[in-house]
Amino acid sequence: MNSLISADQHFIVLTLVVAAAAFGIWAEHKKWFGKVSGILVTMISMSLLAMAGIVPVGSGTAVSVPVYDMVFDYFIPISIPLLLLSSNIVKIIKESGKLLVAFVIGAIGVVIGCFIAFFIIDLGDDAGNTAGVIAATLVGGSINFVATGETLNFSTNPYFSATIAVDNFAANLYVLFLFLVPALAFLKRFWSPTIVENTDESTEQGEQAPVTMERIAVALFLAIGIAALGGWLAPFIQQIIGTELNLSILLITLLALLVANLFPARLKPLENTSFSIGLWMMYAFLAVIGASTNIYEVLKVGPSLLLFYLIIMVFHFLFLMATARLFKLNVYDVIVASAANIMGPSVAAPMAASLGQKRMVTPAILVGILGYVIGTFIGVSIAIALT
Repeated sequence: MNSLISADQHFIVLTLVVAAAAFGIWAEHKKWFGKVSGILVTMISMSLLAMAGIVPVGSGTAVSVPVYDMVFDYFIPISIPLLLLSSNIVKIIKESGKLLVAFVIGAIGVVIGCFIAFFIIDLGDDAGNTAGVIAATLVGGSINFVATGETLNFSTNPYFSATIAVDNFAANLYVLFLFLVPALAFLKRFWSPTIVENTDESTEQGEQAPVTMERIAVALFLAIGIAALGGWLAPFIQQIIGTELNLSILLITLLALLVANLFPARLKPLENTSFSIGLWMMYAFLAVIGASTNIYEVLKVGPSLLLFYLIIMVFHFLFLMATARLFKLNVYDVIVASAANIMGPSVAAPMAASLGQKRMVTPAILVGILGYVIGTFIGVSIAIALT
């Protein structure tokens, strides 16, 4: 079916991709759709435009869309270094305390839960790759979901876009449950009895360096340079180890982490600038994924995917709960770490603040960033093990 806007109308297609990304970001900040994430708003917006025949469909047709190809080829390799330039692993380990312990336990719970769900729920021929991207996003976040999908050559699979939709729905339900946990008296026997309340209202996040032209230029130079080096090295390493996996994203991730941890002081002023640009590029990429999404396919595979997610989340929480006393974790350690696992730092930090645990705001951000660091490697490893 021909779309109203043809694939060769590049600037108009690009305008709508950027518009969908902007709409999702704006909608999330304005709370227009309640707790629905901006990522889901972006994807659904572009999916509806594709299904209505306004923009070209991104998959299942013989027509190539150069704008979509450009986003696939360039935005993800560049956005990953931008999002990881603040990943100072030494700082994460030093400042996170018991929250780091709880986060690691939660990540282990996600991995074990993923294997359990895999053997209970049949997700079809590509179940191993689906399980891998699910584990990646539940340990880290959307950046890991996308990076794992690209590494596994899975980003055009119908389950890829369906999983993003189910992920947002399931994660929002889980966060609502976490807010209820402190009020559930029957769970108190599982926590460490020493719960430290912090009533200090001062913020620990400090002032973020403003976005400037110089910082935009340097951040983009570093990100594009890292992406170029990773892309150049990938074919040689793939040939040496004899794999068909797309190693460029993994190499770009490793190089970004190496740069971030070799020069943390020099990169600190760039953190706000690089993360903002990287996140916008991620939204644009997910808009293109939305154009490749068949909502009817999502509805068809949604129930099994949702059950897959629920099994992982239930086991993850039970595993945290069962080990809490052993590691002397209180209820807030468990809740905030679990939120960092399932939803990332953007949810874990405000959750800590809203629960009156101001001391946990910065550690919540740090362990959430650690999830970005390890999520892709965990997801790819699980996919390989299950394929």
